[in-house]
Amino acid sequence: MISLLEYQKNLGKKPIKPVNLIHGEEEYLVKTFLDRLKELYTVRILWGDELSLQDFERLASTGGMFGKEETFFVYWSLEFLKSIKDDKRLLSLLSKIKDKRFFFHVESKLTEKDLQKEPFLTISNIGDVISASRLDKRRIRELVKNKLQKEGVNLDEMALEYLLEATSYDLMQLKGETDKILLYGKKHINIEDIKTILVADVEMGLFDFVDGVFLKDYEKALSSLSSVLRMGVHPLQAFSLLVNYALKLYTSKSLIEEGKKPEEALHQVDVKHAFQIMNFKKYLEKNSKESLKSLLKRLYTLDINMKVYYSDPSSSLRHFVIEYMLNEESVYISTDSGDQNRSGSEP
Repeated sequence: MISLLEYQKNLGKKPIKPVNLIHGEEEYLVKTFLDRLKELYTVRILWGDELSLQDFERLASTGGMFGKEETFFVYWSLEFLKSIKDDKRLLSLLSKIKDKRFFFHVESKLTEKDLQKEPFLTISNIGDVISASRLDKRRIRELVKNKLQKEGVNLDEMALEYLLEATSYDLMQLKGETDKILLYGKKHINIEDIKTILVADVEMGLFDFVDGVFLKDYEKALSSLSSVLRMGVHPLQAFSLLVNYALKLYTSKSLIEEGKKPEEALHQVDVKHAFQIMNFKKYLEKNSKESLKSLLKRLYTLDINMKVYYSDPSSSLRHFVIEYMLNEESVYISTDSGDQNRSGSEP
């Protein structure tokens, strides 16, 4: 088995085998491969849910629509392969293909056990099995940096972290955002540039929501919450993210009290990326352990109201943010006044 990135490097340098299998969920890799394939060869796209064995037999025969050595790319090929009842006929046909090239694309990763079953076993014997599995974060980071550096654009580390986190390391989103960065026209990009360039999408709206809550910027929290709810995000998704952050912050506070350094405490609650660490440190400074404990109790009550008493999640979450905002502001005013009074009584 070979990775799609490695296979693409040799595209055009050596002959393509008659029948090949691409499997994996990384849509971006498949798209860029197909773009390159179209540059080099005459490619015809087929859809597995519309393809019959008779159609395939006709296309695979000599002298197709565009003549010899035509290349076919079959999306949703699992639909086609599963629909074949006459396995022997299909396997015989695959083995006889000589002057055409087929790429069967399966949108999920196949296991070694899957690849030992027909028709995948026959395909692997006569062609290449190519993996388009998701890349790890380190590799994605390298691809993004290399793409921009080739065009003479450098990103600050924090800007790069923000970009990767905002897009959840999704290569399709990253392609669009890096294209916009190149169009932006600056040779050095900082985090403020990235915030300007990035489109306000659902995930960034959720980040802004929790950012507003934990930095006590309640106007930001409410506006971003309204925005993501208008986009169709279920309120329980925003609620779950808020609970997740609150638990990590409370646990981190406890670990820091036990003597651990902030970075070490955050690492233990799975906050590991530089941009995340930077944000969580700000949240830790703004929120005491007691206020986080109080927030978790309030979130627990909200959870019961939504799931047991069936209160409307959208309005309940909005009311919760408003009430929490008013409570925190009153605590802040009370504490601030107390500090001033104590200061005034001192000689």
